[in-house]
Amino acid sequence: MGRKEKPLDADAGPVQRFAADLRALRGEAGAPTYRAMAQRSGYSAPALSQAAAGEKLPTLAVALAYVAACGGDADVWEKRWRGVAEELAAVPREDADAEESPYRGLARFEPGDGEASPASWRSMKSACAWPTP
Repeated sequence: MGRKEKPLDADAGPVQRFAADLRALRGEAGAPTYRAMAQRSGYSAPALSQAAAGEKLPTLAVALAYVAACGGDADVWEKRWRGVAEELAAVPREDADAEESPYRGLARFEPGDGEASPASWRSMKSACAWPTP
C-alpha cells in the first residue's frame, strides 16, 4: 500500500478544488492504486498522483487519463478542467511586475539600450567573420 495523500483544502482555490474532486472520483471508483491507474491510462503513477496533489492544474491530457482510469465521464471533466483553466487565466498574477529579467544585466528593455555605433558594428562583424582560407 502506498503513502497517504496530503490533506487538501478544497476551499483554498480552483486547483485545490479540482484536485479534491479528482480524489473523490478515485474514491468512488474503489480507490484503485496509482500503479493500477497508470496501467489503465498510459500515464505514470507519479503523474497521476501529482494531478490530485492540488499544487498546480494538471494538463488536460493527464486529467482526462486520471478520469478515464477511474471510469469518469471525459466530457464532463474536460468542461470542468477548462473552467478551472479560465478561472486561473482571469486572475492577475501578483508577482507579474516583480519578475526578474531572463537576461543577465538587463532589468527591462528600454528603447536605445545598447545601441551600437557604426564602429562597434564593424568590430563585431570582423570578430564574427569566418577566416578566409
